[in-house]
Amino acid sequence: MSEYKGIDVSKYQSPSKMNYGALKDLGYTFVMAKAGSLKAKDSAFDKHYSKARVAGLSVGAYLYSYATTEDEASEEARLMLSWIKGKKLTHPIVYDIENSTQKALGREKCTDIALRFLTEIEDAGCYAMLYSYANFIKNYLDMDRLKHFDVWLACYTSLERRKVLYQNPILGIWQYSSSEVIDGVYPSRLDQDIAYKDYRKIIEGKGLNTLLK
Repeated sequence: MSEYKGIDVSKYQSPSKMNYGALKDLGYTFVMAKAGSLKAKDSAFDKHYSKARVAGLSVGAYLYSYATTEDEASEEARLMLSWIKGKKLTHPIVYDIENSTQKALGREKCTDIALRFLTEIEDAGCYAMLYSYANFIKNYLDMDRLKHFDVWLACYTSLERRKVLYQNPILGIWQYSSSEVIDGVYPSRLDQDIAYKDYRKIIEGKGLNTLLK
């Protein structure tokens, strides 16, 4: 299985301190940038996107969900599409569902919410992906209903332990650490990701995300 190295970033990582060229030189191929949430667009999204693209890295985007209804999930999809309009994103458009308020809704409702967002993003011509952590996926999402979509899994542990905690057969990206410092790239710790698909090749080859160009 092929593996591709990446990181994910938000306003908590200063774009001015990030050396994306050095990151690429180290063999990293992609960056997942936070676009925002229902509360607001991420203030660093545009700068992270631009700097990573200039360095030749593939960029995807994610939205952190606060939705507790399907209508709010639709609003999140609308916001996401407005924030990424005009950008050339060659990695997936991701729905991050993990908030504690959503747990109280139960599995069926959380699944309804995730399915609404992901379907609307896909219907817009984008490559939609789900993000969460192993326990949330196991206990709060019906993955049979979501099996059409790739998963970006947060699970900060060893490969062996990850296989125990996460049993779902679909795994597109593994976020395996939130604490690595990469000298010459950024002065503080960065999330680390491994992708198991060449998303840039898939997305460009299938003509996805074309509304963003």
